[in-house]
Amino acid sequence: MNLNFSKILLIIFISVLISLIYNHFNPDGLNLKREEKKLEWESDSIKSFYKIDSLSDDSASLFQKSSIDSKKIDEKEKAIEIFNEPKAIKLDFAHKLFKDGIQFIDSRSPKEFAEGHIKGAVNIPFYGSENYSDVINNFNKNKVVVTYCSSADCDISTLSGDELFKMGFKKVYVFIGGYDEWTNNNYPITKN
Repeated sequence: MNLNFSKILLIIFISVLISLIYNHFNPDGLNLKREEKKLEWESDSIKSFYKIDSLSDDSASLFQKSSIDSKKIDEKEKAIEIFNEPKAIKLDFAHKLFKDGIQFIDSRSPKEFAEGHIKGAVNIPFYGSENYSDVINNFNKNKVVVTYCSSADCDISTLSGDELFKMGFKKVYVFIGGYDEWTNNNYPITKN
């Protein structure tokens, strides 16, 4: 009996090995390792983001004021180019967007979200996002959104940004530093 079991294991091992070798050399084979997504970095220039030099003098003056109401945000949104893919952003740029009232999406689990999140962020966990279709459908897909997760080591914000982009969102930023970098700089958070 023990001899038969070892033969079965040997046959399975050889079969798996042959399959992996065949798959590796087959041009139509399955990619068994996930390729790391490389995002294009957005410039940290507010002028580039809002394209102030392409606006009228009246519109450009809106960007100089510190208090921003929803009408002004809508005018800024119109000045932003449509992306070909999500773009990565750094902390300073993420904070500028936060101050301008741009919507942040926390891609972490509901438990992590409840423990603390960027103030005003909405939780749409990447794993289980299909359960949040009502929330996603309430967003204006032409407006800027920012996804984030825990830290630069976490890639679910990038995956979430890709999914939102595939759903028709036109302007998706991925805040690479995430919640950890945000809290390390004492920026506003909320805990549930």
